[in-house]
Amino acid sequence: MSSLSTLPSPGSLLQGLLPREHGVWFQLGLPLATALLVTGAPTSGLWLSGAALASLLAHEPLLLLLGQRGSRRGERDGGRARVWGLLMGTLGVLGLALGVLAMPAEARPFLALPLILGGEVLLLAWNHQERTLSGEVLASLALSAWAVPIARAGGLSATSALSLWGTYGLAFGLATLAVRTVIASHRPRAHRERLRCTGGATIALSLVAAVTWAVHSGLPLARVAALLPMGLVALGLCVALPSPRRLHSIGWTLGVAGTLTLVLLGVGLS
Repeated sequence: MSSLSTLPSPGSLLQGLLPREHGVWFQLGLPLATALLVTGAPTSGLWLSGAALASLLAHEPLLLLLGQRGSRRGERDGGRARVWGLLMGTLGVLGLALGVLAMPAEARPFLALPLILGGEVLLLAWNHQERTLSGEVLASLALSAWAVPIARAGGLSATSALSLWGTYGLAFGLATLAVRTVIASHRPRAHRERLRCTGGATIALSLVAAVTWAVHSGLPLARVAALLPMGLVALGLCVALPSPRRLHSIGWTLGVAGTLTLVLLGVGLS
């Protein structure tokens, strides 16, 4: 009889099948948590959140089975990917179906937003463009877009639900630009000052434009302030250009800033 110590652990069974980028957990989790917080976590929102999580967990196995991770990995991990992908796909479809049945009819059209953007992400991955700046920004928009139908299902107005998505979309987009600028600035023969100025100016102008629009639109102060935490951290990264060896701590810093955005949006939307 085999001992328990010889059995594969859950971690080894899922090795290589989970999302590679740790940031995607923040990109999905923070908007979902905000939408559930301000709407009281209705049943439909919980089902849709489960569908969103399952779609994220099915992404890597699907790409592996489609041959986008190389034939060698396909031969080695194809069996596990098939089982895990089928399980997550089934759970995702089930969560989506139950969420649609439980949500108000007027909220259902907003499901097109994450589904269409998710399809675009798969097309970019198929063309090996998921690692580009546009691919990474689109992926963050697709993940955070799940908050829109969830917020609408909980009774939030369309304007408020879309502004929630817009806040996180801007925050994640600026964070992505900042991290890529940090990495690019430490490559051989990189023009550090040009990258610093370009990245910093882009982020600063984006923040000024967003805050100006929010103020003129009459948004509550907390919702205006929610635009700032990740944007200011991103601006600081472009100015300081720290070593890419500190990407782990940079990621956690952005995660803390994103949590502050969650708190401010929660206050502003409640």
